[in-house]
Amino acid sequence: MSTLKVNTIQNTSGGSSSTPEQIQQGRCKQWINFDGYNMSIRDSFGVSSITDKGTGFYRISFSTAYANTNYTWTGACSTATSTRTTGRALCQFDSNSSTSNDLLGTGHCDVKSMQIDNSINDADFIYFQAFGD
Repeated sequence: MSTLKVNTIQNTSGGSSSTPEQIQQGRCKQWINFDGYNMSIRDSFGVSSITDKGTGFYRISFSTAYANTNYTWTGACSTATSTRTTGRALCQFDSNSSTSNDLLGTGHCDVKSMQIDNSINDADFIYFQAFGD
């Protein structure tokens, strides 16, 4: 195996460059595609497991913990059958928690699948990505 050591990576025109540190900071550290009804992972990277915490409520556990909880995440969810046609969004909140810090840990992130009528329900397709240190 070879090792490539560089200080700067530049495009062929020389108009744009990045340091290895910038590339490391900006890349996705964890992502997952899973079925919220059957709790089955279709594919993932950097995710050790998912936990069903109740209807529409999931814990995504990371293979490697972040240094702090200042990372960011994004995601989406959808349904796939004619009997489940209400639009859904992936969000993070817990009406039983006094702080969102309970939901965002260095080794996990808790998310909910929420219908557009504000009810919490499972989703057929859940997509999650996280970025940070």
